[in-house]
Amino acid sequence: MSQLSTVIRQYAAYDRWAHQAIVDRLKEEPEATLDRHAMSSFPTLRGTLMHIRDAENAWFLRLTGATMRWPAEPGQALDTLMPYVERFTGYAMALDEEGLLATCRYRDLKGDPYAQPAWQMIMHCINHGSHHRGQVVTQMRALGLERVPRTDLVAFQRLPGG
Repeated sequence: MSQLSTVIRQYAAYDRWAHQAIVDRLKEEPEATLDRHAMSSFPTLRGTLMHIRDAENAWFLRLTGATMRWPAEPGQALDTLMPYVERFTGYAMALDEEGLLATCRYRDLKGDPYAQPAWQMIMHCINHGSHHRGQVVTQMRALGLERVPRTDLVAFQRLPGG
């Protein structure tokens, strides 16, 4: 396995782990907590999480050359996030070096054309998720939630097998 494949696989596994930690913790809260105002890029936890879901879907569709769909689906249940994360990370982890280096041609949400290697698109999507997970953590604290999960990359790397 190449160094690039090793890095992408670890980064994708981290993305899955960190999103799951947030979802698992928020499942302990009343559903209404997801819709309480806690300003960030999006005004609620649900809004932020659905943006993450929709972006993971969009980058998967771009990587695979499928037709763009935004939002990923009309529903906004917390349980809708992880299937999209698992599909994206599973795809990223399965790519070999040739697939990671392959150029993907796609259009952004405005219709502007781009071409990038798959590995750059994967890194962007995971970084995007990390950025918004940080906002989720801030929103959780602003709402007075306790036991906010630690989702730093180093926390994942320190786990057995991380």
